[in-house]
Amino acid sequence: MASGRTHDIINLTALPVFVYYLKPEDFLAFSSGYLIGTFLLSPDNDLYHSKPNKRWKFLRFIWLPYVKIFSHRGVSHLPILGLVFKMFYLFLIFFIFYFFVQTFIFKESLNLNKEMIKEFLKNPFVFSFFIGLIIAEFMHIITDIIYSAIKKLRPKRRKYR
Repeated sequence: MASGRTHDIINLTALPVFVYYLKPEDFLAFSSGYLIGTFLLSPDNDLYHSKPNKRWKFLRFIWLPYVKIFSHRGVSHLPILGLVFKMFYLFLIFFIFYFFVQTFIFKESLNLNKEMIKEFLKNPFVFSFFIGLIIAEFMHIITDIIYSAIKKLRPKRRKYR
């Protein structure tokens, strides 16, 4: 498995190639999603001591249940599905926090506006952002596959005493 630094370098090196084919209006959204996918929402979020989790600083604790639920190189390393699970998990954490703040601090009932959510999801910025997240995840998984294949091809070293 490639190190976190290797993933970062490969993803950052590949970013200009992807950006070259974008429309100018998609640049910011795609690049933001790609960089967040590279540095914060990596398939390695299922390892508590991984670089992406350490980058969450004081919010790192929110990944502890995720680490306990998902094993490394399990669901989180499946293209798109891993991202869906991470996004659902983060949405659940956000929703619990939002519910707590609304109910116990502001003493208001929870009011979710379905139309607002639909408009948010239809926004082209959001679509480009998610494409950036997906491409960053694919780059991570492809790097792991190539690195593992190369590692298997190398002859094993003998230890000398």
